[in-house]
Amino acid sequence: MKNLFCILVISFVSLSVSANIEPQAHSQNVLAISGLKLRVTPELSGQLIKVIPFGESITVIEATNISQTIEWMQGEWLKVAYQGLEGYVFDGFISKLPVPNLDFELTQEDLDLTYPLLAWAEYHFDPISNPDTIEGDKYYTLVQHLENGIWLKREDSDYHFKATIILPDTKISEAYNLLRSMLLTKYERNSFVTNSLFISNNLGIIDKIKVDIDSPVEIKQLPDGSVKISVITFLEGCSL
Repeated sequence: MKNLFCILVISFVSLSVSANIEPQAHSQNVLAISGLKLRVTPELSGQLIKVIPFGESITVIEATNISQTIEWMQGEWLKVAYQGLEGYVFDGFISKLPVPNLDFELTQEDLDLTYPLLAWAEYHFDPISNPDTIEGDKYYTLVQHLENGIWLKREDSDYHFKATIILPDTKISEAYNLLRSMLLTKYERNSFVTNSLFISNNLGIIDKIKVDIDSPVEIKQLPDGSVKISVITFLEGCSL
């Protein structure tokens, strides 16, 4: 009985300690092209402390559980630290995903995101197995499984080239801002936004985005919390 009492006391203390442990701080990257505003309070009217440049890393200290919709994005305010400063940012413009900033991860002023998306994925994430290939007379398909559970597929035929990627534990806003940051010029980024169609589900939550440009884009939030991105380029001409 005495031993049982000791075990119960130790278990209770362990649970109490665990309950009081603060969530571990973690890093996120800024995907806002024009920079992300760090504010004194978790609201749009909060006093501005600093604009954090695109591509910078911030440390998330804690969640506020204060939700808001800004532009089309549903998110919440987070308390963060950046270069010795602490304040609040809206999480619709940050991500754990690597920031594309190398030439081969960006478009060539043609609004074609197919190749930049593939290059970004293959550069930042290592394969965990040999790719699966399917080859026919007029098409070629390659599927790769990358680290962090990322799934990448490319389809090549005489008429089109398509890239599809599934990113686990990723919000639709992260995927949208990731693609937008791959666009080289302001004109391309404006065209991308202007031609974006945001589609809501039965709950009024945006879970699909279609971008009607020369190389169409579709972004879809999946039920398991992952996001699927598809980009297709139609090849001109034919061999007759």
